[in-house]
Amino acid sequence: MPHDDMTVDDVLDLVRAHLPAATKAYRRSDVELTFVLYDAFAVRGSYDDYGSGSWGFGILLGGDASVSEVLGRRLSIRGTRDQVREALKAIDEYVRLRVGREYLAAYEAAYGARGFQP
Repeated sequence: MPHDDMTVDDVLDLVRAHLPAATKAYRRSDVELTFVLYDAFAVRGSYDDYGSGSWGFGILLGGDASVSEVLGRRLSIRGTRDQVREALKAIDEYVRLRVGREYLAAYEAAYGARGFQP
């Protein structure tokens, strides 16, 4: 599988471009980042530098619990920009379902259209 050589900053740029509702996006190290979606769910991204050269994401659920597969879609082993975009889309869809329409309406009322892509 071809890989793009993506840095933490490259992935954060993709997060900012494709997830306007992502806030508190931080570079935690050269191989790890975090962000929060819709003020509700924290997401961690990390680079596997042990041979596969891929990015993986996990949605943090509290305590030590996290998920790296949502609705049958894996969020790990993302070696290209397109695959990272696919993972970000899956994360966004999952979080929107989890927070529900009422919460999303309140979020949109508070922040405007930020985070809502046509």
